Amino acid sequence: MSVAGPVWVLSPHLLVAQAVTAALRSVGVPAETRRWESVVDEDVSGVAAPMRPAVVVAIVDGVDNSTVVGHVEALAQPGDVRVVVVSSADASTRWGGLLANDAVDVVTVTTSVSQLADVVQRLTSGASSMDPEERLALRASWALDRDRRRHVREQLDSLSPQQRRVLELLASGHRVAEVGVEMGVAEGTVRSHVKALRAKLGASTQLKAVAMFHQAYDVTGGADLVPRPRGAGEDPGDDPGDPRTRDRRGDKVGAGRR
Repeated sequence: MSVAGPVWVLSPHLLVAQAVTAALRSVGVPAETRRWESVVDEDVSGVAAPMRPAVVVAIVDGVDNSTVVGHVEALAQPGDVRVVVVSSADASTRWGGLLANDAVDVVTVTTSVSQLADVVQRLTSGASSMDPEERLALRASWALDRDRRRHVREQLDSLSPQQRRVLELLASGHRVAEVGVEMGVAEGTVRSHVKALRAKLGASTQLKAVAMFHQAYDVTGGADLVPRPRGAGEDPGDDPGDPRTRDRRGDKVGAGRR
């Protein structure tokens, strides 16, 4: 396969990037694993032309948050660098805001190595692997999601400082009793705040109020989420960095086109 320039493969989870790199190299793609931290802190436009990537494959399944979206958006700024975002179907809407840039494509996590290689080939030749209607649909879904988040943030702005603090602590994983200790108030006072904030937010349960906070501010409650490639027939315990896992999958890498 002829690709003009190196293909950088990166993920917040290094083992995932290494596994996909090996898979792409096995079908002739000149792929190189790059550490996420080093690339997002690097000005790609300043890299010497022969070393500058033709395509960046960013595997972000499971960590599709606003910070990661911003990192990928920065990678796509140099005009001669193309980016393919590998995400889950459920999270692909999060990337619609970047699709106004023709240098960015979004694919999902259920394709074979050969299909991902084809996406890379299309991008390096200046084409897109996405159907134009699919691109427009993702952009429209992203705009709706953005408006929903904005509306929820406006609702959260109606909370008192005490109610807001209670919700923040609950959203970070604290129990009601722990919130009371943290704030120096009785548990009954915390429950009163919860009841009041639920009424203001129109949330039928405490869990729904916490979910609204997560939705508005793109937080994960402190969970250390990392992307995990998935594919048809994959065992739940498969380790993408284990050669035995790759042998069981054949040519599947867990990245897929929608």
